[in-house]
Amino acid sequence: MRDVAQSPLSLQMSRGSAAELVRSILPILYGVDERSPRAAATKHYHPEATFQDPFIAVQGVERIRRVIYVGRALLSGCRIEFGDVAETVRPDGSHVVLADVTCTLVFKHFLAWRPWQLLVGDSFTYRAVHKLVLDEDLKITSHEEHLSVRSVLEAVPVVRALYALMVKTGSSGCTSDSGYTLNQYIAGDRTIRTVL
Repeated sequence: MRDVAQSPLSLQMSRGSAAELVRSILPILYGVDERSPRAAATKHYHPEATFQDPFIAVQGVERIRRVIYVGRALLSGCRIEFGDVAETVRPDGSHVVLADVTCTLVFKHFLAWRPWQLLVGDSFTYRAVHKLVLDEDLKITSHEEHLSVRSVLEAVPVVRALYALMVKTGSSGCTSDSGYTLNQYIAGDRTIRTVL
């Protein structure tokens, strides 16, 4: 795998590598500015491409464009910061790109969203890894977004406070002790007593 420089590239310059293409297209797909994600999706996704994240899975470029526009309807802004981007080429000529990103979503102010915004605020920042598979013509055939559960938990102020309290009280040690106890029990040690 190779690391790709972090400079943003135009779509015309992106034919050099799949990783450079991913760096240029993700901000367009997730952004809410004047650039057209519909044209970008049509140009760079295979007609039968799949998209999957923890909440939805769709197949076909038209459905992928609908998912993009739902985001645009709910957001007034989106900023993507790239961490590591790595690319590998499979024996069949397809490319696999993994992109570590930090994404900040800024929500529009809708009355229906107000309870959510009171809970999480007007913006929401999370980390994710995008795995994109591109064919030999650099058309995206598969796009998966994997969210970091920790970053999602830490993005919600109430949950962040509870999570920090849990970590401070040593819950992480409890998990380890419980795992050790379970392993002892599985190994045949029946001297362990639990209190429920």
